Amino acid sequence: MAGKRFGDVDDHVGRRLRARRKELGISQEKLADALGISYQQISKCESGVNRVSASRLWDIAQALEVDVGYFFEGIKKRAGRARKPSAGRPVGAKTARRKGRGARR
Repeated sequence: MAGKRFGDVDDHVGRRLRARRKELGISQEKLADALGISYQQISKCESGVNRVSASRLWDIAQALEVDVGYFFEGIKKRAGRARKPSAGRPVGAKTARRKGRGARR
């Protein structure tokens, strides 16, 4: 059974991880040792089979001497994926009504 593939973002992060690792001349085994994981996990992250958690991405960025944002450089925005704010109101903003109070007059 083939591994489940996630999405464009995960693929992009994996490609950036592989590119940086190769740029530094580091093997999957050496990077894996530095992170305390198996080289198979690195391989799966690079191929997009496994997602990279935020904390793991932080550790990878430190090991590869780049900012976490490096892994997202050049990524295209995906239409319809982000929640858009309502007209004139930021995402997560509370409404003027509160529990226990009646409607506005």
